[in-house]
Amino acid sequence: MKLPVSYALAVLSGVLVALGMPGHDLPWPAWFGLVPLLVSLRGKNALHSYLLINVCTAVWSIGAHLWYPSIFGWSGYLIMIAGGLYYGAAIKMGHDMSRRIGKWYGIFALPATFAVFEWVKTVIPFTKTWWIELLAKSQWTVPANLQVLSVTGFVGLTFIIMLTNTALAQLLVSIAERRKPPLLPALLLLVPVVNAAAGSYLVKHHAEPQQSIRIGATVDLVNQDPEVIALGGRSLAGDGYLADTPEMRRKIFEINKELSAELIRSSGPVDVIVWGENEYLNLDDGEMIRELEAFAAETGAYIAVDGVWETEGAMYDTAYLMSPAGEAGRTPKIFTLWGEEAHGFSPGPRDYRVYDTALGRVALAVCWDRHDPSILRGYARNGAQLALIPADDDFDGDRRFPYFAASDAVFRAVENRLAIGSGSTSGIAQVITPYGEMTAMSGVNERQAIAGATFVTEERSFYTRYGDVFACLLCASFVFLLVVSERNKAKMKRTDR
Repeated sequence: MKLPVSYALAVLSGVLVALGMPGHDLPWPAWFGLVPLLVSLRGKNALHSYLLINVCTAVWSIGAHLWYPSIFGWSGYLIMIAGGLYYGAAIKMGHDMSRRIGKWYGIFALPATFAVFEWVKTVIPFTKTWWIELLAKSQWTVPANLQVLSVTGFVGLTFIIMLTNTALAQLLVSIAERRKPPLLPALLLLVPVVNAAAGSYLVKHHAEPQQSIRIGATVDLVNQDPEVIALGGRSLAGDGYLADTPEMRRKIFEINKELSAELIRSSGPVDVIVWGENEYLNLDDGEMIRELEAFAAETGAYIAVDGVWETEGAMYDTAYLMSPAGEAGRTPKIFTLWGEEAHGFSPGPRDYRVYDTALGRVALAVCWDRHDPSILRGYARNGAQLALIPADDDFDGDRRFPYFAASDAVFRAVENRLAIGSGSTSGIAQVITPYGEMTAMSGVNERQAIAGATFVTEERSFYTRYGDVFACLLCASFVFLLVVSERNKAKMKRTDR
């Protein structure tokens, strides 16, 4: 294949995979998006393979991370490229390993390598916080494809997607070279089909729900409201303004109260309403707490809000749950960001408190707690059936980032069989079933309230009980494949001499 055609195919692969990321929400390109790149690598030397791969992954990374400049400024553009180089290194290593292994199991080298690289970035500092784009997230709107998460976590779905691309590429190359198509790649194409079929069956024939719940959620848009901002001191804490004056807190309360009341008037009663992460409630403010309690009693609904809790010399960004009869729980945010910590917020303890309520066993979390899989898994291991999550995804009104955050909530629901209700300051507010179906979803940068039905279940998933067992097994497989590859590489060098 001529080089200009090869580079055009590499760019095409980058565009196709980027289109599968949240916000674009085209799940199907992920299953074949890397095939043009992998086909173009046939017969290329090491230098051109390296360049082709990194052209593809740079385009992919830029397309998926256009929201980075909203957080990091000009350096966000450099981080986009760095992310592409990281993925490029994973694909190049996996591709080279598969060529060196030369046996039937070499086809697994690229999928295993890529999946391991993607998992590693979710457990190391910095990338764990900000690099929330995953190949598996291309499927976040397709519940049938997500059910494998309840066993493997996201790593299993990434592996299946990459394996499908690799098998398709091998079949196309064999056809182009007029060779008999190999049997193994053809058989491996059954893996995504079986995964989708099994997932579809689980979604439609899941265990009988223990309890149905109707959840409301608001998008208050207070971080973009000049009237609200003008009432405060413009203090920033993390990704939004801090409600640092009584007037600002009062205005935020009134906005969310009216959104909630209008939701009930228009769509009927709800069991619980979740507001966004706006830090409007000071948990020492007895008057505001009494007003929240009165509103809960008036509506007959639980209200989950976000506030500031100062106790024992520490200050916490805290999810607070009010029932019609009084306080039902308070839980500090565990995954705090740099801006929040610079303002004085401390990360909450990892004691994973769960509250027995009329809604079932409830966990309270805040915003970024969705991104670290271990946090909601910790609540689920302690018996949580429903997670209520005030969130703030307003990075200068960026319209792309909220979809990545929303996809995290869907993944955590499926992984742990948790029902989830999440409110937001800018979107996306969600109501999610334990099988990843979004029964309600707000827009972005639009003040509104939504309502949807979900349910709680007693089911505890394999992933909840055992965590990243599949990821660890995949790491062991990667090490084995790497050893075989390096041994064969050494043999080839000795032969060349």
